[in-house]
Amino acid sequence: MFYRRSDGTLVKDTRDPIGDIMPYIMRGRNESAVYYSKSYCVENIQDYIREQRKLGTRITVFNVISAACLHTFMRRPHLNRFVAGRRLYQHNTFDILYVVKTSMTDDGIESVARVRFDGDDTLTKVKDKMAESIDEIKGTTGKEDDRFIGMITKLPRFLKRFIVWLARVLDFHGMMPKALMELIPLYSSIFISHMGSIGGDAMFHHLYEFGTTSMFCTIGKIYLKPYRDVHTQEIVWKKTIDLNITLDERICDGFYFIKSLELFDSFIDNPAMLELTPNEAIIEHEKKLQEREIRAREKQATNMEDYWENMMEHPVGDNE
Repeated sequence: MFYRRSDGTLVKDTRDPIGDIMPYIMRGRNESAVYYSKSYCVENIQDYIREQRKLGTRITVFNVISAACLHTFMRRPHLNRFVAGRRLYQHNTFDILYVVKTSMTDDGIESVARVRFDGDDTLTKVKDKMAESIDEIKGTTGKEDDRFIGMITKLPRFLKRFIVWLARVLDFHGMMPKALMELIPLYSSIFISHMGSIGGDAMFHHLYEFGTTSMFCTIGKIYLKPYRDVHTQEIVWKKTIDLNITLDERICDGFYFIKSLELFDSFIDNPAMLELTPNEAIIEHEKKLQEREIRAREKQATNMEDYWENMMEHPVGDNE
């Protein structure tokens, strides 16, 4: 009973004894955190954005990175896991959290947007969903979750401590009501902070011990970085952004994470790939794998035929 959750499915057979014991050894997300930083040339993304704007579609770098996350998480589902109650769960949905200010002033209220994506979302749909969430927040005094949290903060201190303690107990045992999960902006697949949108550099962010967010990604501002041209060996300056990732290492091993990042890199290098839905991309990938396997078997069969033909023409021990 206590292992059932409304937001995730228990992972029963990980085939990894070390991974199974880790939630008992490293009990919190921040003592289980690993950090990864990488710079990405965004000139190809900007070229793609300009092409789309000529067609009347306004795409941003943030939209491209969010769509790349969606595709990567769908193709590499272990990334969409979380640890709760010392158990490993698979998220039932893919949700992105990010902060939106109601106005770009010191007095502007920060609100956390939660956007739910699925395997049928193209880059354009990702852009539309994110735009809707931002429009909902900007120029308002807060969403329903903001009002709920605001109401809690007005209670006496001992009541706030009791409510938070009770919420932690319910969450640990998988008994948190789904309605409350929707009101607490700490339940997601990944939290993305676009520091570049306010002129900031990417920083490493901690993970939240409460909720289910196992990955935090920060995006820095665009800047010029020197690269060496592999053909001319000359130094060229290109527009670049930094991405810093904090990951709960209990959800997957290092090999799986690095291979997932290689897939993510391919989407950043070629944003046009995001025009397919994740489901379509998965079908296309599986089709290519099947074709590759067929070609490999045919090549192996041809090699065997050539081998036997050669043996018949030049048998071993033939002195002629």
